[in-house]
Amino acid sequence: MRRDPIGAAARLLRWQAVARRGGTLEPAWVEGPAGAVRLRLRRGLSSATACWYAGLTDPAEMGFVLQALRPGDRMADAGANVGVYAALAAGAAGARVLALEPAAETLPDLRAMLALNGIEDRVEVRAVAAGAAPGTLRFTTGRGTTNRAAADGGTEVPVETLDALTAGAPPLLLKVDVEGGEPEVLAGAAGLLAGDALKAAILETAGPTDAAIEAAMRAAGFAPFAYDPFRRALAPRDAPARPNTLYVRDIAFWTERIATAAAIRVFGRAL
Repeated sequence: MRRDPIGAAARLLRWQAVARRGGTLEPAWVEGPAGAVRLRLRRGLSSATACWYAGLTDPAEMGFVLQALRPGDRMADAGANVGVYAALAAGAAGARVLALEPAAETLPDLRAMLALNGIEDRVEVRAVAAGAAPGTLRFTTGRGTTNRAAADGGTEVPVETLDALTAGAPPLLLKVDVEGGEPEVLAGAAGLLAGDALKAAILETAGPTDAAIEAAMRAAGFAPFAYDPFRRALAPRDAPARPNTLYVRDIAFWTERIATAAAIRVFGRAL
């Protein structure tokens, strides 16, 4: 959203007062065509707290979710964490979401976010990691939004492929934020990428796996794009962005979607 330093400072002070007491805060956040979304804040929920300060922490990616999705669309969210993307997609845009979150310590906060917004019927939560093949992996604990696959230690979590998880109900939009495991997730989504239902993906591209991600997405007919939610404009990129990249195919479809999007308000201010 557009800069609002006074509002951000006021929110910071409000949250600090609540956090010092060990309390929680459930403020109004985003208003969209399908309804209003509230944040759920408590100590340790860094992704939700960042949204409280900034409005939309990923303006391009979150703006695309809000302006491109429609009621009844499907989105798959691998690495759902505490549910900020799932809440935007389901609560504000009215989409149906498959939320994958393997961290047992995070699941209660994810479910609480959905319950706060009354969207449990639109979001299916699966306590699994997405990967290249079914099985298990070791997963770190105690790292909040940056828990990831571990060579040893941590806890064992089940792994399923996106192809299996989305069979019969492929998403229109995919979001993957799994702290470097994106190539493995895409390897388990070969059928989804080869089909024509999936038309966009928001992928974390913040490290040495970028080349593998780029190769997989381009091979499936996707190209990286920048998105300006204020102008509602898509523009081609030459390379992946940091920390996330929006990959798109069927530009005509998305151009029509974003041109006809309903108004969105973040903390009462128009997006």
